[in-house]
Amino acid sequence: MAKHDAMEIASDAKDVSEMITDDMDLPEWLEAKITKSADYMNSVKDYLTHNINDEVTEDLDTPSKYSNPEAKLHIDADIKKMSKHLGKASQQVIKIMMDGVKGGRYDALDIQRGIEFGPMNRTHEGERPFMKMLWRKVRKGFRRYMPKGKLRT
Repeated sequence: MAKHDAMEIASDAKDVSEMITDDMDLPEWLEAKITKSADYMNSVKDYLTHNINDEVTEDLDTPSKYSNPEAKLHIDADIKKMSKHLGKASQQVIKIMMDGVKGGRYDALDIQRGIEFGPMNRTHEGERPFMKMLWRKVRKGFRRYMPKGKLRT
């Protein structure tokens, strides 16, 4: 049963990936379903990779405990700091995107192409997915700056 379901998921994923184009503007709820599906399958793969012949000894939904009570307090405070920095970075990246489009240096689809296909050596690991996520989050807002509301002039 699980093997059949996995094969059906693989087939559906292939079909969906062929239906979606880079410039397609999918509804947020649909993107969320794709993201959730990918996350679920990644969890299954991780479990099978690391536990295929091992007996299950822990609840996968329950994270392990902190090394000590102080560690939890410190990591909570540091995560708040990191989140604040990432929030500011997000705002700055979006501002750069908006200024480029408003200034006529490039159009909104150039942003998408630059993030997706630009030189890999100009970014560190994790930056490109971060920029993609920001682009998906704000791309609808770019329509108001483009002639006739289109992402490409």
